Amino acid sequence: MEKAEGSEQNGSEAASPEEQLASLREQLQLEIKEKDRQAALAAEYLGIAKRVQADFENYKRRTQKERDELVKVANHRMLGELLLVFDDFERALAAKCSEEELRAGITKIRDNMAALLKDHGLREIPSEGKFDPSIHEALAVGEGEDGTILEVFQKGYYLGDKVLRCSKVKVAKSTGENNG
Repeated sequence: MEKAEGSEQNGSEAASPEEQLASLREQLQLEIKEKDRQAALAAEYLGIAKRVQADFENYKRRTQKERDELVKVANHRMLGELLLVFDDFERALAAKCSEEELRAGITKIRDNMAALLKDHGLREIPSEGKFDPSIHEALAVGEGEDGTILEVFQKGYYLGDKVLRCSKVKVAKSTGENNG
């Protein structure tokens, strides 16, 4: 009896070709719907990515424009202040005065300009002591204690924390004759 039951189940489980085709069609329609859903999601994500990219490009343009405007305003301010020093030089050159008075006037102009530059973050690089290649440029070598700065040919300056111009110096290098 058991065999008859088993064969009956297999017979009822076997689907007709029409049923198989309908099942396959239903399965394919579900796959097509899933692919359509995935394609719609991909299109939506692509749209989001394009908007984000456009927003980023706009941000870059806007920040560059703001940065350019800030530099323009800073330059305008600095040049306005430098014109005051330039005017002082013009007056000094036009003045009918003695050599000592001219020298005193130029010294005052230099002091005013030094104060202006200091107010804008410029400071001198120290040139006493040991040579440091990150802030000094060796143009000549002389005798003395190894690495000591002997002479400054041109002062160097920091602008904020960055080196604007290295100091050009003469550096001591021991010859080895004095050692022992």
